Amino acid sequence: MTLPNRSHSYREFIDPSEPMYISDRDILAKLVEFEHASPGELSQQRFRENVIRLQLRDLKRIGLVQSLSHDTYEMTDFGRSVSEGEESLPSKDGLFMVAEIDDRTFPDSNWHLNDFSNLDGETIIAVNFDIIDDSAEEYGWIQDSPEKTRHKIGNVSETDLNRIMREFPTHEPIPQQSAHWVRAIAGLHFFPDANHRTAMNTLSVLYRTLMDGPLPIGDNIGRVVLESKIARVLLTDVRFDTLWKRDALYQVWHRYFRRVLCGDGDKRHEPPEHKLRLILNYAREIL
Repeated sequence: MTLPNRSHSYREFIDPSEPMYISDRDILAKLVEFEHASPGELSQQRFRENVIRLQLRDLKRIGLVQSLSHDTYEMTDFGRSVSEGEESLPSKDGLFMVAEIDDRTFPDSNWHLNDFSNLDGETIIAVNFDIIDDSAEEYGWIQDSPEKTRHKIGNVSETDLNRIMREFPTHEPIPQQSAHWVRAIAGLHFFPDANHRTAMNTLSVLYRTLMDGPLPIGDNIGRVVLESKIARVLLTDVRFDTLWKRDALYQVWHRYFRRVLCGDGDKRHEPPEHKLRLILNYAREIL
């Protein structure tokens, strides 16, 4: 499935007739069965957990489910009445028309990233190649071999990269989306090196497509990347099924983007960078 040359919603690509997806109504039915469940439990190792995670957030927005914790949900009384047919909501193929039900739950049109017309998997790979050409001395070669490194970059799956864009949380505000994007690209670690730089450079493409201006970069970006690497190595496990989780790695970047995009966030305790680097190097050594 190719991305449309326009803005899109992740929900456009949910086809309950395909074996990897489940409808909103079937999610409600399973919550009746389980009483409460996480996206992982609802996926039953059959359906795409990351997509279910976004569906549950939308179902929460329209009052059909409520969260018991960060990633666990239960049915509301209203959701139960809809599931049992006592209440009616507009839907198609088992998917509720979320924007029609409550458009107030969505960010303003100029405050969310949903147009990937200037980006695709091939372009993301090219961005990583460009980083080699621009700063080869700063790129970590595989076994000190530029040839092996370039071969590995060229073998990165465009399909996997395009999936991130198809199933991206298009209904969340930019600071959250930006954190999800960097977490996905850096966390899945597609490339031998420069995954954070690739994430930021490609995020800049998405931001410029929407805002017609450059993505603001904070003067502490180097420190944030270091914190991100520590969180990735020690605190998180980023896989396709765990995409869009708001874990420690996400929090590092959400805090950063709240600052640079919204001027939000209090000054916090910041240990010296050289100590953070010692922690990262030690973690890499023992792990």
